[in-house]
Amino acid sequence: MSPLPLIAPDTALFLDFDGTLADLAPRPELVRVEPELVDTLTTLHRWLDGALAIISGRPVAELDHFLQPLRLPAAGVHGAEFRNIGEHLITPPSPDISLLMPQLEALVRRHPGLRLEDKTIAVAIHYRQAPELEPLVRAAVSDVLRDATGLEALPGKMVVEIKPAGVDKGGAIASFMRMPPFAGRRPVFAGDDVTDEAGFSVVGELGGTGVLVGQRASAASVSLPAPSALRDWLHRSAQAARETVTRSTTSHRL
Repeated sequence: MSPLPLIAPDTALFLDFDGTLADLAPRPELVRVEPELVDTLTTLHRWLDGALAIISGRPVAELDHFLQPLRLPAAGVHGAEFRNIGEHLITPPSPDISLLMPQLEALVRRHPGLRLEDKTIAVAIHYRQAPELEPLVRAAVSDVLRDATGLEALPGKMVVEIKPAGVDKGGAIASFMRMPPFAGRRPVFAGDDVTDEAGFSVVGELGGTGVLVGQRASAASVSLPAPSALRDWLHRSAQAARETVTRSTTSHRL
């Protein structure tokens, strides 16, 4: 895969959260955000005139919590939640997952290594602490979805999610790219999971760059070895942006 240049001012930047901006943790609530990251994202948000969005499987409210006081444009729950600049959170009507919960809760009670994450309009069954249970989790999800409508399974890293059908990160990025300030820019999307492949495909079709954090077969055109390398790229890009602004300001004063 080709090397990754620093972020140009005509970029529309899209970033996954878990496993990309932040290192993965045993449980979602244990994720920690590097202290310098919020300042870096703030600088890049200004440098790109607002064309920076978080594209995540997490609900937008959780993203806001981890990145506070920043409230960036964001697509949560793989695109089932959407917020552009200056807008309230948009959540289209979604199928009710509450009827599925008793069966899933019973599964987790029988297998303490599993963890159920209720996202209100979606639900995730994590098996990171019991990877041998992957076949069981996949079979259980298939079973509960047998008679459900408007819902689908989305496998990821040590997790299977049940989410509204027909939404994915690619669709979310495509929606952003039709709106200011993203429209007309070159998209770059960084992600780590197989759930990010739809996003890589869309940015590729739009002439942009997919950045895979990790090593595996992917539609991404660039790869970085770990979230720390992705953060280093963001920090270096932000520093270059600050230096450019400083030089421009100085030259105007002369």
